[in-house]
Amino acid sequence: MSKSPNTGFFSFLSKSEVESPKEKQDSFYYEQVAKVAEAGGWSINFIEKKTWFDKQLQDILETPENYRPSLKHGLHFFDMEFHGLVIKTFQQLGEGEAEFDGILKMVTYTNKPFWAHCIAKPIKNSRGRVTGIKGIMININEKKERELMLQKSIEVVEANNSRLFTFANYVSHNIKSHVNNLELTSQLVDTNKLPQDQKELFANYKEIAASLNRTVSRLKEVVSIQNKAADPLVSISLEEAFDRSKEELRPLIELEEAYLYSDFSETPVIKYNPEFLHNIFCTLIKNGILNKSPDRKPEIKAYCLENKKKLSLIIEDNGKGYDLQGNTDKIFQMSSNETSNSDTSQNVGLFIVKNEVEALGGKIDVTSKPGYGTKFIIML
Repeated sequence: MSKSPNTGFFSFLSKSEVESPKEKQDSFYYEQVAKVAEAGGWSINFIEKKTWFDKQLQDILETPENYRPSLKHGLHFFDMEFHGLVIKTFQQLGEGEAEFDGILKMVTYTNKPFWAHCIAKPIKNSRGRVTGIKGIMININEKKERELMLQKSIEVVEANNSRLFTFANYVSHNIKSHVNNLELTSQLVDTNKLPQDQKELFANYKEIAASLNRTVSRLKEVVSIQNKAADPLVSISLEEAFDRSKEELRPLIELEEAYLYSDFSETPVIKYNPEFLHNIFCTLIKNGILNKSPDRKPEIKAYCLENKKKLSLIIEDNGKGYDLQGNTDKIFQMSSNETSNSDTSQNVGLFIVKNEVEALGGKIDVTSKPGYGTKFIIML
Protein backbone atom coordinates (compact mmCIF):
# COMPACT_ATOMS: atom_id res chain seq x y z
CA MET A 1 0.00 0.00 0.00
CA SER A 2 1.48 3.32 -0.98
CA LYS A 3 1.59 5.92 1.72
CA SER A 4 1.61 9.67 1.60
CA PRO A 5 2.55 11.34 4.90
CA ASN A 6 0.18 13.89 6.44
CA THR A 7 -2.60 13.26 3.95
CA GLY A 8 -6.08 11.88 4.48
CA PHE A 9 -8.60 12.59 7.18
CA PHE A 10 -7.08 9.90 9.43
CA SER A 11 -3.49 10.51 8.33
CA PHE A 12 -2.41 10.51 11.98
CA LEU A 13 -3.09 6.77 11.97
CA SER A 14 -0.12 6.18 9.63
CA LYS A 15 2.80 5.72 12.01
CA SER A 16 6.04 7.59 11.54
CA GLU A 17 9.30 5.88 12.26
CA VAL A 18 9.55 7.48 15.71
CA GLU A 19 6.39 8.29 17.67
CA SER A 20 6.26 10.24 20.88
CA PRO A 21 4.20 8.82 23.81
CA LYS A 22 1.48 11.39 23.13
CA GLU A 23 1.36 10.49 19.42
CA LYS A 24 1.03 6.81 20.35
CA GLN A 25 -1.79 7.65 22.75
CA ASP A 26 -3.62 9.80 20.17
CA SER A 27 -3.08 7.16 17.48
CA PHE A 28 -4.58 4.45 19.67
CA TYR A 29 -7.50 6.68 20.72
CA TYR A 30 -8.50 7.70 17.18
CA GLU A 31 -7.97 4.19 15.84
CA GLN A 32 -10.47 2.80 18.36
CA VAL A 33 -12.98 5.60 17.62
CA ALA A 34 -12.71 4.91 13.89
CA LYS A 35 -13.18 1.19 14.48
CA VAL A 36 -16.30 1.67 16.61
CA ALA A 37 -17.76 4.21 14.16
CA GLU A 38 -16.77 2.05 11.16
CA ALA A 39 -15.10 5.08 9.64
CA GLY A 40 -12.09 5.09 7.36
CA GLY A 41 -9.96 7.81 5.81
CA TRP A 42 -8.45 8.29 2.36
CA SER A 43 -6.53 10.87 0.39
CA ILE A 44 -5.32 11.57 -3.14
CA ASN A 45 -2.04 13.45 -3.74
CA PHE A 46 -2.08 15.07 -7.18
CA ILE A 47 1.60 16.09 -6.95
CA GLU A 48 2.97 12.65 -6.08
CA LYS A 49 0.12 10.92 -7.97
CA LYS A 50 -0.60 8.62 -5.04
CA THR A 51 -3.81 7.39 -3.41
CA TRP A 52 -3.90 6.34 0.24
CA PHE A 53 -6.36 4.30 2.34
CA ASP A 54 -6.01 3.95 6.07
CA LYS A 55 -6.35 0.58 7.81
CA GLN A 56 -10.01 1.18 8.76
CA LEU A 57 -11.03 1.97 5.18
CA GLN A 58 -9.19 -1.12 3.93
CA ASP A 59 -11.23 -3.21 6.39
CA ILE A 60 -14.50 -1.56 5.32
CA LEU A 61 -13.72 -2.09 1.61
CA GLU A 62 -12.40 -5.63 2.31
CA THR A 63 -9.24 -5.07 0.28
CA PRO A 64 -6.32 -7.55 0.37
CA GLU A 65 -3.28 -6.68 2.49
CA ASN A 66 -1.14 -6.06 -0.58
CA TYR A 67 -3.79 -3.92 -2.32
CA ARG A 68 -2.44 -0.67 -3.75
CA PRO A 69 -5.24 1.93 -4.09
CA SER A 70 -5.27 4.11 -7.18
CA LEU A 71 -7.51 6.84 -8.56
CA LYS A 72 -7.83 4.85 -11.77
CA HIS A 73 -9.70 2.02 -10.02
CA GLY A 74 -11.42 4.14 -7.38
CA LEU A 75 -14.71 4.26 -9.28
CA HIS A 76 -15.04 0.48 -8.90
CA PHE A 77 -15.89 0.96 -5.22
CA PHE A 78 -19.07 2.88 -6.07
CA ASP A 79 -22.37 1.43 -7.26
CA MET A 80 -22.94 2.11 -10.98
CA GLU A 81 -26.04 4.17 -10.15
CA PHE A 82 -23.76 6.75 -8.49
CA HIS A 83 -20.91 6.81 -11.02
CA GLY A 84 -22.13 10.03 -12.64
CA LEU A 85 -22.37 11.82 -9.30
CA VAL A 86 -18.94 10.57 -8.18
CA ILE A 87 -17.23 11.71 -11.39
CA LYS A 88 -18.88 15.13 -11.21
CA THR A 89 -17.98 15.49 -7.51
CA PHE A 90 -14.30 14.61 -8.07
CA GLN A 91 -14.11 17.15 -10.89
CA GLN A 92 -15.58 19.85 -8.64
CA LEU A 93 -13.29 18.95 -5.74
CA GLY A 94 -10.30 18.98 -8.09
CA GLU A 95 -11.26 22.51 -9.09
CA GLY A 96 -11.30 23.55 -5.43
CA GLU A 97 -15.04 23.82 -4.98
CA ALA A 98 -16.82 23.30 -1.66
CA GLU A 99 -16.60 19.97 0.16
CA PHE A 100 -18.95 17.05 -0.52
CA ASP A 101 -21.17 15.56 2.17
CA GLY A 102 -23.64 12.86 1.14
CA ILE A 103 -24.77 9.25 1.28
CA LEU A 104 -23.67 6.91 -1.50
CA LYS A 105 -24.13 3.24 -2.31
CA MET A 106 -20.74 1.55 -2.51
CA VAL A 107 -19.28 -1.85 -3.33
CA THR A 108 -16.46 -3.66 -1.50
CA TYR A 109 -13.47 -5.28 -3.16
CA THR A 110 -15.32 -8.61 -2.76
CA ASN A 111 -18.37 -7.14 -4.52
CA LYS A 112 -20.63 -6.66 -1.48
CA PRO A 113 -22.89 -3.58 -1.72
CA PHE A 114 -23.22 -1.25 1.28
CA TRP A 115 -24.26 2.32 2.11
CA ALA A 116 -21.73 4.91 3.26
CA HIS A 117 -21.77 8.47 4.51
CA CYS A 118 -19.02 10.16 2.48
CA ILE A 119 -17.30 13.46 3.24
CA ALA A 120 -14.56 14.93 1.06
CA LYS A 121 -12.80 18.27 0.65
CA PRO A 122 -9.95 19.62 -1.54
CA ILE A 123 -6.41 19.98 -0.18
CA LYS A 124 -4.80 23.32 -1.01
CA ASN A 125 -1.24 24.60 -0.61
CA SER A 126 -0.25 27.99 0.78
CA ARG A 127 -0.93 29.62 -2.59
CA GLY A 128 -4.46 28.23 -2.77
CA ARG A 129 -3.65 25.68 -5.45
CA VAL A 130 -5.44 22.32 -5.16
CA THR A 131 -2.87 19.59 -4.53
CA GLY A 132 -5.21 16.74 -3.68
CA ILE A 133 -8.42 15.55 -2.06
CA LYS A 134 -9.03 13.97 1.34
CA GLY A 135 -12.05 12.48 3.00
CA ILE A 136 -13.69 9.84 5.13
CA MET A 137 -16.24 7.07 4.59
CA ILE A 138 -18.54 5.88 7.36
CA ASN A 139 -20.30 2.54 6.98
CA ILE A 140 -24.01 3.22 7.67
CA ASN A 141 -25.38 0.16 5.93
CA GLU A 142 -27.50 -1.13 8.82
CA LYS A 143 -29.00 2.29 9.50
CA LYS A 144 -29.72 2.94 5.80
CA GLU A 145 -31.26 -0.52 5.29
CA ARG A 146 -33.59 0.05 8.28
CA GLU A 147 -34.50 3.44 6.83
CA LEU A 148 -35.29 1.91 3.42
CA MET A 149 -37.35 -0.87 5.03
CA LEU A 150 -39.28 1.70 7.04
CA GLN A 151 -39.89 3.79 3.93
CA LYS A 152 -41.11 0.72 2.07
CA SER A 153 -43.43 -0.16 4.97
CA ILE A 154 -44.82 3.38 4.98
CA GLU A 155 -45.45 3.18 1.23
CA VAL A 156 -47.26 -0.14 1.66
CA VAL A 157 -49.40 1.28 4.49
CA GLU A 158 -50.21 4.40 2.47
CA ALA A 159 -51.17 2.28 -0.54
CA ASN A 160 -53.42 0.07 1.64
CA ASN A 161 -54.98 3.13 3.25
CA SER A 162 -55.66 4.62 -0.17
CA ARG A 163 -57.38 1.44 -1.30
CA LEU A 164 -59.41 1.25 1.92
CA PHE A 165 -60.56 4.86 1.58
CA THR A 166 -61.48 4.29 -2.05
CA PHE A 167 -63.44 1.17 -1.10
CA ALA A 168 -65.13 2.89 1.87
CA ASN A 169 -66.09 5.83 -0.32
CA TYR A 170 -67.51 3.48 -2.98
CA VAL A 171 -69.48 1.47 -0.39
CA SER A 172 -70.87 4.53 1.39
CA HIS A 173 -71.92 6.13 -1.90
CA ASN A 174 -73.73 3.03 -3.14
CA ILE A 175 -75.37 2.18 0.18
CA LYS A 176 -76.53 5.78 0.52
CA SER A 177 -78.54 5.54 -2.69
CA HIS A 178 -80.25 2.35 -1.49
CA VAL A 179 -81.00 3.89 1.92
CA ASN A 180 -82.55 6.90 0.25
CA ASN A 181 -84.80 4.57 -1.73
CA LEU A 182 -85.85 2.80 1.47
CA GLU A 183 -86.71 6.06 3.20
CA LEU A 184 -88.57 7.36 0.14
CA THR A 185 -90.57 4.13 -0.03
CA SER A 186 -91.48 4.43 3.66
CA GLN A 187 -92.78 7.95 3.08
CA LEU A 188 -95.10 6.75 0.28
CA VAL A 189 -96.81 4.14 2.45
CA ASP A 190 -100.08 5.19 4.07
CA THR A 191 -99.71 3.66 7.53
CA ASN A 192 -103.36 4.49 8.41
CA LYS A 193 -104.52 1.78 6.01
CA LEU A 194 -102.29 -0.90 7.56
CA PRO A 195 -103.49 -3.38 10.21
CA GLN A 196 -102.14 -2.79 13.71
CA ASP A 197 -99.56 -5.59 13.58
CA GLN A 198 -98.24 -4.29 10.23
CA LYS A 199 -98.08 -0.74 11.62
CA GLU A 200 -95.71 -1.93 14.34
CA LEU A 201 -93.68 -3.87 11.80
CA PHE A 202 -93.51 -0.88 9.47
CA ALA A 203 -92.46 1.40 12.37
CA ASN A 204 -89.49 -0.93 12.93
CA TYR A 205 -88.75 -0.80 9.21
CA LYS A 206 -88.66 3.03 9.28
CA GLU A 207 -86.40 3.05 12.34
CA ILE A 208 -84.00 0.59 10.68
CA ALA A 209 -83.88 2.74 7.52
CA ALA A 210 -83.26 5.91 9.56
CA SER A 211 -80.54 4.19 11.63
CA LEU A 212 -78.85 2.88 8.50
CA ASN A 213 -78.96 6.36 6.99
CA ARG A 214 -77.24 7.82 10.08
CA THR A 215 -74.57 5.11 9.95
CA VAL A 216 -73.82 5.74 6.27
CA SER A 217 -73.65 9.49 6.89
CA ARG A 218 -71.08 8.93 9.64
CA LEU A 219 -69.11 6.63 7.39
CA LYS A 220 -69.00 9.28 4.67
CA GLU A 221 -67.90 11.87 7.22
CA VAL A 222 -65.04 9.68 8.44
CA VAL A 223 -63.94 8.88 4.87
CA SER A 224 -63.91 12.58 3.95
CA ILE A 225 -61.53 13.47 6.81
CA GLN A 226 -58.46 12.19 4.96
CA ASN A 227 -59.29 14.23 1.86
CA LYS A 228 -60.02 17.39 3.84
CA ALA A 229 -56.77 17.01 5.79
CA ALA A 230 -54.87 17.72 2.56
CA ASP A 231 -56.44 21.20 2.30
CA PRO A 232 -54.07 24.14 2.99
CA LEU A 233 -54.04 25.36 6.59
CA VAL A 234 -55.21 28.93 7.15
CA SER A 235 -54.78 31.46 9.94
CA ILE A 236 -57.79 31.33 12.25
CA SER A 237 -58.80 33.53 15.16
CA LEU A 238 -59.60 31.12 17.99
CA GLU A 239 -62.00 33.59 19.59
CA GLU A 240 -63.96 34.05 16.38
CA ALA A 241 -64.08 30.29 15.75
CA PHE A 242 -65.28 29.69 19.31
CA ASP A 243 -67.99 32.37 18.96
CA ARG A 244 -69.24 30.78 15.70
CA SER A 245 -69.58 27.43 17.46
CA LYS A 246 -71.42 29.07 20.36
CA GLU A 247 -73.84 30.69 17.95
CA GLU A 248 -74.55 27.36 16.26
CA LEU A 249 -75.24 25.73 19.64
CA ARG A 250 -77.13 28.69 21.12
CA PRO A 251 -80.52 26.88 21.45
CA LEU A 252 -78.88 24.07 23.46
CA ILE A 253 -76.78 26.52 25.51
CA GLU A 254 -79.85 28.57 26.45
CA LEU A 255 -81.97 25.50 27.15
CA GLU A 256 -79.43 24.09 29.62
CA GLU A 257 -78.42 27.57 30.93
CA ALA A 258 -74.78 26.70 30.22
CA TYR A 259 -71.95 29.15 30.88
CA LEU A 260 -69.12 29.28 28.33
CA TYR A 261 -65.79 30.97 29.03
CA SER A 262 -62.78 31.36 26.72
CA ASP A 263 -59.32 32.91 26.95
CA PHE A 264 -57.11 32.76 23.88
CA SER A 265 -54.96 35.78 24.76
CA GLU A 266 -51.76 33.70 24.93
CA THR A 267 -52.24 32.35 21.39
CA PRO A 268 -55.03 34.26 19.64
CA VAL A 269 -54.37 32.91 16.11
CA ILE A 270 -53.40 29.46 14.88
CA LYS A 271 -52.93 27.82 11.48
CA TYR A 272 -55.44 25.02 11.13
CA ASN A 273 -58.19 23.50 9.05
CA PRO A 274 -61.23 25.76 9.70
CA GLU A 275 -63.79 22.99 9.19
CA PHE A 276 -61.98 20.67 11.59
CA LEU A 277 -61.61 23.40 14.23
CA HIS A 278 -65.30 24.28 14.01
CA ASN A 279 -66.27 20.63 14.50
CA ILE A 280 -63.84 20.24 17.41
CA PHE A 281 -65.35 23.21 19.25
CA CYS A 282 -68.96 22.20 18.51
CA THR A 283 -68.48 18.54 19.47
CA LEU A 284 -66.61 19.18 22.72
CA ILE A 285 -68.93 22.01 23.82
CA LYS A 286 -71.98 19.89 23.08
CA ASN A 287 -70.40 16.91 24.85
CA GLY A 288 -69.81 18.99 27.99
CA ILE A 289 -73.41 20.21 28.04
CA LEU A 290 -75.09 16.86 27.29
CA ASN A 291 -72.84 15.12 29.81
CA LYS A 292 -73.79 17.64 32.51
CA SER A 293 -73.84 16.90 36.22
CA PRO A 294 -77.30 16.72 37.82
CA ASP A 295 -75.97 18.87 40.71
CA ARG A 296 -74.95 21.99 38.77
CA LYS A 297 -75.36 23.95 35.58
CA PRO A 298 -72.91 23.22 32.76
CA GLU A 299 -69.72 25.27 32.50
CA ILE A 300 -67.33 25.03 29.54
CA LYS A 301 -63.86 26.61 29.51
CA ALA A 302 -61.68 26.87 26.42
CA TYR A 303 -58.12 28.22 26.23
CA CYS A 304 -54.85 27.72 24.36
CA LEU A 305 -51.38 27.32 25.90
CA GLU A 306 -47.91 27.38 24.40
CA ASN A 307 -45.07 25.37 25.94
CA LYS A 308 -41.68 25.07 24.23
CA LYS A 309 -43.22 26.27 20.95
CA LYS A 310 -45.87 23.52 21.12
CA LEU A 311 -49.51 24.59 21.18
CA SER A 312 -52.26 22.90 23.18
CA LEU A 313 -55.95 23.71 22.80
CA ILE A 314 -57.77 22.83 26.03
CA ILE A 315 -61.52 22.45 26.49
CA GLU A 316 -62.83 21.40 29.89
CA ASP A 317 -66.26 21.04 31.49
CA ASN A 318 -67.73 20.51 34.95
CA GLY A 319 -69.98 17.63 33.91
CA LYS A 320 -70.42 14.25 35.52
CA GLY A 321 -67.20 12.95 33.93
CA TYR A 322 -66.12 9.49 32.82
CA ASP A 323 -64.69 6.51 34.63
CA LEU A 324 -61.92 5.78 32.15
CA GLN A 325 -60.04 3.31 34.40
CA GLY A 326 -56.70 4.26 32.83
CA ASN A 327 -57.95 3.65 29.27
CA THR A 328 -58.49 7.08 27.74
CA ASP A 329 -58.93 5.66 24.22
CA LYS A 330 -62.33 4.13 24.97
CA ILE A 331 -63.97 7.57 25.14
CA PHE A 332 -63.10 8.00 21.44
CA GLN A 333 -64.48 4.66 20.27
CA MET A 334 -67.18 4.78 17.60
CA SER A 335 -69.64 2.90 19.82
CA SER A 336 -69.09 2.46 23.52
CA ASN A 337 -71.46 1.48 26.28
CA GLU A 338 -68.81 1.71 28.97
CA THR A 339 -68.87 5.48 29.36
CA SER A 340 -71.43 7.38 31.34
CA ASN A 341 -72.62 9.11 28.17
CA SER A 342 -75.37 7.01 26.60
CA ASP A 343 -75.75 9.21 23.53
CA THR A 344 -74.18 7.14 20.74
CA SER A 345 -74.02 10.16 18.43
CA GLN A 346 -71.67 11.83 20.92
CA ASN A 347 -69.41 8.75 20.88
CA VAL A 348 -69.29 9.07 17.10
CA GLY A 349 -68.62 12.81 17.38
CA LEU A 350 -65.63 12.24 19.68
CA PHE A 351 -64.36 9.52 17.34
CA ILE A 352 -64.48 11.97 14.42
CA VAL A 353 -62.75 14.71 16.45
CA LYS A 354 -59.88 12.33 17.26
CA ASN A 355 -59.53 11.38 13.60
CA GLU A 356 -59.51 15.05 12.52
CA VAL A 357 -56.83 15.96 15.06
CA GLU A 358 -54.61 13.01 14.13
CA ALA A 359 -55.12 13.56 10.39
CA LEU A 360 -53.30 16.89 10.83
CA GLY A 361 -50.46 15.30 12.82
CA GLY A 362 -51.79 16.29 16.23
CA LYS A 363 -52.78 14.33 19.30
CA ILE A 364 -55.77 14.45 21.64
CA ASP A 365 -55.73 13.34 25.25
CA VAL A 366 -58.36 13.39 27.98
CA THR A 367 -58.42 13.46 31.76
CA SER A 368 -61.67 12.83 33.59
CA LYS A 369 -63.02 11.91 37.00
CA PRO A 370 -66.62 10.93 37.79
CA GLY A 371 -68.40 13.82 39.47
CA TYR A 372 -65.71 16.39 38.62
CA GLY A 373 -65.82 16.87 34.85
CA THR A 374 -63.63 16.24 31.81
CA LYS A 375 -60.67 17.99 30.22
CA PHE A 376 -59.70 17.49 26.56
CA ILE A 377 -56.12 18.46 25.62
CA ILE A 378 -55.51 18.82 21.89
CA MET A 379 -51.83 19.08 20.93
CA LEU A 380 -51.88 20.93 17.63
